[in-house]
Amino acid sequence: MKSQIVASLGLVAGLLLMSGCAAATATPRATSTATGTSPAIPTELYVVPDKANAISLDRDTHAITTIGIDGVVVSPTGDGVSKLPATATALVAAAHARGLTAELLVSNYDTITNDFSSKIATALLGNPEHRNAVITELVTLVAVAGFDGVQIDLESLTLNDSAGLAAFTTQLHESLGAPKSVSMAVTAEKSPGRYLGAGYDFARLTPLLSRVVLMAYDQHGPTWSKPGPVGGLPWATTALDALLAAGVPATHIDLGVAGYGYSWPGNGSDGRQLSDDDSRTLAGDLARWNPTEAEWTATLPDDTVVWWSDSRSLSERKALALSRNLHGLAVWELSLTDPL
Repeated sequence: MKSQIVASLGLVAGLLLMSGCAAATATPRATSTATGTSPAIPTELYVVPDKANAISLDRDTHAITTIGIDGVVVSPTGDGVSKLPATATALVAAAHARGLTAELLVSNYDTITNDFSSKIATALLGNPEHRNAVITELVTLVAVAGFDGVQIDLESLTLNDSAGLAAFTTQLHESLGAPKSVSMAVTAEKSPGRYLGAGYDFARLTPLLSRVVLMAYDQHGPTWSKPGPVGGLPWATTALDALLAAGVPATHIDLGVAGYGYSWPGNGSDGRQLSDDDSRTLAGDLARWNPTEAEWTATLPDDTVVWWSDSRSLSERKALALSRNLHGLAVWELSLTDPL
């Protein structure tokens, strides 16, 4: 989702404005535009357990079908997983009480480097004994907490990881068994070949997966790029077209949508992730809607640049998902995003 991006806030920000953006159109002060109606399309909302509880789910229950509970990571040696967050079991129960399903997210996020680790992924995927050990632990966690399935979020992979990822997914699918599901979050790429190069052999993976979540966000961010859209609509559309061309059926795809923003301080100090509400507060009357990117942006008097994707951005991406007959949407993350 960058599933652990909240942990990587405080690194060095980019200094330069993104060139070539479409001219932003002046609009009134940015406001949330949530409609409060039932979802027109299945929607997953990700939650960070230490920032969510049963009551917090009530805000969006009417608009979602699934929660994805983040927080379980593969060990540095690739042969185990971290403990289930303390509040996760209660969140699963709360989801079920509200008629929602709940997925457990597992990732190769390295809590030391605050980034996804190719070394951890290879240690897991390249070793059959490690795959067995991790899957055994995941099956136990799913059973104990009552999860409805697992979402695999392994990033920073290469073509060399594709066989191991397919083997891991096959075994996890078989070990969980029906009616438990396996889904997968995948990074946005611009061509079918780039997806294969990123480790995703969809010819082998798609039959095993209930859904493929296209993480169409983190196009830009203060730790890795100059200022720009969090997940601009043209970029997201290109990634979606490439995913469809790679052979993933539209009915298996959830379009991932950012519900947050980033800042790039003009003085070169640390940039940070912002909630939608905090982005609007920081931008104030300088907020401008960019109709091409379908996101908000602002440049402050001190040259700080802010970009964010909010409920208005979500509406445009929902329209894209419906126009392409996708399965649904997946929004990151409850504590950051506008009400859905």
